[in-house]
Amino acid sequence: MRLLLIDHGSCDPPTTRVHPLRSRLASEGIDALVCGPASVSNLLGQTPGLHGIHLLDIAAANNVLLKAVRDGSAAAFLTAASAISPRLLGLLRETARQSIAEAVDGFDPEVILVLHAGILADLAIETGVPVAVHVAAADLAAATGSEAVRDSVAAAIGSAEALAAEDAGTAARLAAEWLDDGEQSLSAIEIWPLSDPDPDPDPGTDASIVGRIRSLCERALGRRQG
Repeated sequence: MRLLLIDHGSCDPPTTRVHPLRSRLASEGIDALVCGPASVSNLLGQTPGLHGIHLLDIAAANNVLLKAVRDGSAAAFLTAASAISPRLLGLLRETARQSIAEAVDGFDPEVILVLHAGILADLAIETGVPVAVHVAAADLAAATGSEAVRDSVAAAIGSAEALAAEDAGTAARLAAEWLDDGEQSLSAIEIWPLSDPDPDPDPGTDASIVGRIRSLCERALGRRQG
């Protein structure tokens, strides 16, 4: 499986969560490329396994966004995206759109997994590749701060081929507030936390983080194909 792994948190190597996770995926036969916010522009050199979205230059125009990008957490980034001006949000989205499109063109993934329901999720949908989204409660709370961001997140949630939620409460809120009749029911939303990729007692099984990601992505592929 060729997987494009998009995170809303910092993707700077080597210690951010997506790089150990990418190594875990590789050990189980999943070829993954990471795409997400990075402090170094791709123009200055490629980091193996990473296609970064360079946002520091854009973020320099707004203290809230700059603080969030430097913070590196997905929660800070998603909250800031809902607080910035429509013009700056549009510039941020266009920069991210171009980077995601470049990653898809160069890597040719079979499926995309987006960590967090944020503004990068609907850009992943735009590529035409099957998309799975893992949703945290904080994602939905952040999206309510801006109508434009909420519309973007709602479009991604409604169009994704597969959804997972971090807990039962988030799954219930997704089903009740974000999914229309005829779309994925509560029973179709997988529920598992996006734990840090520490060694699992049974690596590669459905109970491991790699097994859960494989299952979710295979469901996304199956829904698109069938």
